[in-house]
Amino acid sequence: MMVDGSGMSGSWRCAIRRAICALLALWCLSPPAVARAAGSLDIPPTNYTIRSVDGVSVIGQAHFAVTTSADGLTTVRGDYRFLDGEYDNDEATVRPSSDGSLPRLVRSHHAFFHADGSPDRESQTDVAAGIGRCTVYENGQPQVSSIQTDFPADTFAGDAVMLPLQRFLRGGGNGSISFHAFNCIPGPKLLKVTARASPPASWNYYPGDLTRVDVEPDFGWINAVIAPFLPRIQAWFDPSEDWFFVGGQSARYYKGLKYLMVRVRKAEAQIQTAPAHPPKAAAFPAPQGRPTAPVPLMPID
Repeated sequence: MMVDGSGMSGSWRCAIRRAICALLALWCLSPPAVARAAGSLDIPPTNYTIRSVDGVSVIGQAHFAVTTSADGLTTVRGDYRFLDGEYDNDEATVRPSSDGSLPRLVRSHHAFFHADGSPDRESQTDVAAGIGRCTVYENGQPQVSSIQTDFPADTFAGDAVMLPLQRFLRGGGNGSISFHAFNCIPGPKLLKVTARASPPASWNYYPGDLTRVDVEPDFGWINAVIAPFLPRIQAWFDPSEDWFFVGGQSARYYKGLKYLMVRVRKAEAQIQTAPAHPPKAAAFPAPQGRPTAPVPLMPID
């Protein structure tokens, strides 16, 4: 056996080199937690079917997309179109973290419109300014209520609420997770909510064993009295697709229309977009009565 000046044999050096190469290969196949966390915002554009809350009727369509601006901010956008012509646009902008923690909410804006394009209501936040605002339009006139508050780091709003839920499941989904959510109920409220995951099970509207997450307001001992009157969220995630959000049950707004939302799978999308005869309308049409120019919205000063 030949030994060099360090006292290490050639065979041991070869073994160590092979081990290092194996570890590097494994690291490439399994990126570290920070890399996976950063990629959690890389959500491809996805279509959803909106159904009645009992699942019987199709009542609209929704489209989710994530974009990143030049300043590094990421916006989660949900566009909802209902067959009765009403629609709403939900945008939540977050700042991704560099240390693997959850992104931080920067601002949010959820605007609801009547079938004729006139504004119905809005929900807005500006975290840096510490402003949360709710607006309801009565006879075309905005009725505004707002709060001035320090938003906790774990605050989310609109469709961005899916981000902490997905992170919770990727971490094992054990026990529960609590965070804050901004909502208009009907005035502006910063709610503490708690989410719990159920064991994987089948769901009537999407294949495979899925994990359901229930999100409920957390008011401590008074929950039994007040929680039944506040908005709740149920969300389904697919563990076989890295906990992709495949559907949920929610409401448009406080005491508004309740509905189910179910992801349109790739096979279904191909069937819908490649019919025997080209459709006369676009695959994702704007509702009738929607104005060609944007409706002015209430700015946050």
